[in-house]
Amino acid sequence: MHNHARLWFAAYLGHFRGVRWQEGAQLFRQHLYDGDIASNSSSWQWVESTFSSKPYFANKDNIAKFSGGRWCNACRVKCPFDADYPILQHRLFAGSSAPMATPTPAAESKRVELSATDIVKRLETLAPASDLVWVHDAAMSWEDPALKANPDAAVAFVFDEPALRAEPWAYHRLAFVLEGLEDLFEHLPNPTKLVLVGDPVEQLAVLANALGASTVHLSEHPNPTVLETTIQLRKSRRVVVHSRPGFAEYPLEPKRFSRYGELVAPQVLGYPSNTRAGSEH
Repeated sequence: MHNHARLWFAAYLGHFRGVRWQEGAQLFRQHLYDGDIASNSSSWQWVESTFSSKPYFANKDNIAKFSGGRWCNACRVKCPFDADYPILQHRLFAGSSAPMATPTPAAESKRVELSATDIVKRLETLAPASDLVWVHDAAMSWEDPALKANPDAAVAFVFDEPALRAEPWAYHRLAFVLEGLEDLFEHLPNPTKLVLVGDPVEQLAVLANALGASTVHLSEHPNPTVLETTIQLRKSRRVVVHSRPGFAEYPLEPKRFSRYGELVAPQVLGYPSNTRAGSEH
């Protein structure tokens, strides 16, 4: 989904329908391919005016302009966005036509449940390995520092069953991750590559014991689940967290994405980015 459409959707749920941003962010996390918690939550808060000087919303002219009119030109429904910005501003935030008093609950996506896997019986034939690399869904890449540093180690990805039951993924996100793992494992030289289901700490501990691995490797990431799993793993074994290369040098405190994009684009893309043309956000 294009950035504009995501912002329109968030503004509609938050301002026009009175849905809390946390509910919208949770709904989106189920569908986003990358599922990045920080970026997703920040975007929803930004629409509500956090980290900004004003809340974000769009009118019909804006939607028609950036969608090429494909949603508006043939639409015959009474449009809640069909007004000038000052009028919408007054309707939404001055009390003349406040959002619905009772927030509309976010729609549930099609849920995908995964069954727990008992891996003990499956590990009897695995070759011993002194090192185990944990590939998590927050960092799946051929360039993963932990993988590049351990080409002979066993490699494992764990679908976090407790987390998936608490907040299920949409099917297309699950399929995206599985296809990514298949592609990643196909190109890795490591002799042992496994996909497991269950509690990450328990599954990795059982696997490490079965392999005789004394060290678990992973690449650093600020994802709370990754951090907590690392803490728990360190209670029973050695864990090495590999540093990730910096994305770009940015000495200032980021305040607006457009400004951030202008400064880091030459480093990342090799040429200036016209961020303002695509979005003012």
